[in-house]
Amino acid sequence: MNFLKRIYIWCKRFRYRRGYGVHSPFAFGLITDVVYERLPYYAYAELKAQRRSLPRKAVVLPERVDKLLFRLVNRFRPQRILEVGTGAGLSLCYLAAGRADAQCVSLVDGDASGVEERLIDSCSNATVVAAPLLPAFRRELALEPEVEMLHIAHTQNYAQVFEEFFPYAGKKTCVVIEGIYETKAKSEWWHRLVADERTGVTFDLYDVGIVFFDFSKNKQHYVVNF
Repeated sequence: MNFLKRIYIWCKRFRYRRGYGVHSPFAFGLITDVVYERLPYYAYAELKAQRRSLPRKAVVLPERVDKLLFRLVNRFRPQRILEVGTGAGLSLCYLAAGRADAQCVSLVDGDASGVEERLIDSCSNATVVAAPLLPAFRRELALEPEVEMLHIAHTQNYAQVFEEFFPYAGKKTCVVIEGIYETKAKSEWWHRLVADERTGVTFDLYDVGIVFFDFSKNKQHYVVNF
C-alpha cells in the first residue's frame, strides 16, 4: 500500500482511534491493550532480525501486522494455532513466539518453494505442511485439541476455508483474516461475514479483520484506526 493511500485511510478512520466511544469492556480491552499496545516484547528484536535477513521478494506481512498476531496470541493464549497460506513463514514465527508451548501449524497449498525453511527451523513449536490445501485443512480441524486461533493469510480460498471452519469455532476461538479490502470481492465477503449470525464480535482494522464466536457477548462490529 502506498504512503498517500495509507494517510487517506488513517484520516478517514481517525474517529475510530484508541477505543473512543467503545463501551464494551472486552472490545475496549482488546483495542487499548492489544491493538495499540507498544511495549517492546521479549521476542521482537529476534523476529526483526529474521525479517531483515529475508530476501527482498519474500512474501511477508507488514511488521505491525505480524506484531499484532504476536500480541493476540500473547493475550488469548491459544493452545493450538492454525495458519492457512504460509508465505515466507515469518508470520508463523510471530504466532509461535506469542506462546512458546502452543502447537502452530501453517498450511501451504502444495508448493512450499516460497517458504524460508530456516525461519521454520528456528521455531521449535512451528510446522509447515505442504499439501492440497482443503483436504489438509480438514485433517487439521479433525485433530485434537481444537484450533483456538485461525490465521487466514496468503490464500485465494479464504471463503471456503472460513466456511469449513464454522462448525469447529468455539467460545475461545479467534480468527484473523488478512487483506479484507484487497479486492472488491473479498471486501463484499467480509461485510457479509460481519453480518452473519454465526459470527460474534468482529473488528475491522482495514489491514486485517478479527472474528470471535463468544455469544455470551452481544454481537457488535468495531472499526479501529490501526
